[in-house]
Amino acid sequence: MSSLKDIKNRIKSVRNIQQITKAMKMVAASRIRKAEDQLKAARPYADKLKEVVFDLTAGMDEVLHPLMEVRPVKNVAILVVSSDKGLCGAYNNNLLKMAWKELDETPPHKLVAVGSKVVKYLARRGVKPDEARINWEPQFEMAQEYANLLTDWFVSGEVDQVVVYYTQAVTSMTQEPVREVILPLQKEGLDQEAGAIPYEFEPSADAALNVLLPRYVRNVIFRILMESKVAELAARLKAMSNATDNADKLADELTLQFFRLRQEAITTEILEICSGAEALAASK
Repeated sequence: MSSLKDIKNRIKSVRNIQQITKAMKMVAASRIRKAEDQLKAARPYADKLKEVVFDLTAGMDEVLHPLMEVRPVKNVAILVVSSDKGLCGAYNNNLLKMAWKELDETPPHKLVAVGSKVVKYLARRGVKPDEARINWEPQFEMAQEYANLLTDWFVSGEVDQVVVYYTQAVTSMTQEPVREVILPLQKEGLDQEAGAIPYEFEPSADAALNVLLPRYVRNVIFRILMESKVAELAARLKAMSNATDNADKLADELTLQFFRLRQEAITTEILEICSGAEALAASK
């Protein structure tokens, strides 16, 4: 049985851990608000860009732009977006388990890893990505860099399809891994209530597509990076909240155990004193 001193030390240790998890919870709560605001601020541009691209393609019987060319899938490029840090529950585990199933069954022709968790995960399995990045934050420049890389691979014919694995925040308490094909671009993926009014584009619709489609791909990647960060922070907020609550519950249980043992020790000591006094009185 644990001594009073051992239990007291455990209570102190649990309270110290609780302070850390509570601080991390507050940091995650602050950062997630900023990340959500950033995601909301980017949506009007993304929605309008999607609408314009749809208007361009809606009036075309056949779109011949290289980024919309559907080919038999022989070579695939896969981008996996994970976190750099842990303490976010099953966030990385669920994502990497889902991505590894495809990576293991049909190794991709090109592989891009974002986040130290996926880089280390691949290294343990002897897989070296073609491109890797750690200590990342969702930046427009980063999205542009990967958009250029992935579209170059696709247009050159090195790959026939580009797939992204990332985690999406369904709600503030629920996150789920997602597999999304971003290239080739599909007209069905642009489906919305647009294109009802015919537009004239100068110098031509094809010329406009040459400018807008690369921007659209960049915006899709930027949206994925932002959603991944929001999901990571939401998962960490949930994990640290649960850890703080569990630490509080454990500390209460240990405190109750401490007082019970202390009461038993006091009762035993009183009984020993009484027994000694009775024995002393009987001997006289």
